[in-house]
Amino acid sequence: MKKSKILLTALLSSVVIVGGCSNNTEKKSTTKESSTSNSKSSSTNSTNKKEVKDKIYGLNEYWVVDGQWKLKIDSVTTTTERNQFYKDEPAQVVVITYTYENLGYKGEFQDLFFTPYQVVDGGKKVSKIYPIINLNYVKPTPEGAIMEGAQKAFGLSTESKTIKVMFDKYDSNKKRQKATFEVPVE
Repeated sequence: MKKSKILLTALLSSVVIVGGCSNNTEKKSTTKESSTSNSKSSSTNSTNKKEVKDKIYGLNEYWVVDGQWKLKIDSVTTTTERNQFYKDEPAQVVVITYTYENLGYKGEFQDLFFTPYQVVDGGKKVSKIYPIINLNYVKPTPEGAIMEGAQKAFGLSTESKTIKVMFDKYDSNKKRQKATFEVPVE
């Protein structure tokens, strides 16, 4: 009788131990599958984010940073106007006209203020800002307001039918935001 009680206790103990181990194995397996699923999901999300970051915008297409701003290029036109005091003689001078809206950007020192960070001409050369007096210069734009028709001129080294315009700005959360526009020159 004592032997059967000991045997029964040992048998039950081994069932509990083995059951606990297999349950633990299932948990590990489920955790591993969940982890793999999460990493796939994370990989897909980072791919989507990369696609958004690598996106090239066109004319009149908005670059939107949620809760911060939206910006579009309205036109890029060639001008014959030249500055007599400017030493460089660019092959072509273009005026970039753009519009942006402050959707909630709050700067430490100034309201939202956008100018193109870089312009690359058709010959893949980085262009310089060209000083022209009669432009609609950008103004700091408070939350909820729109800066319509802001203008900036650039001197291109190569006559171009298409240029790339890059914008680069830190948002209110101090996260760097970038956008590239590829637009035709009229």
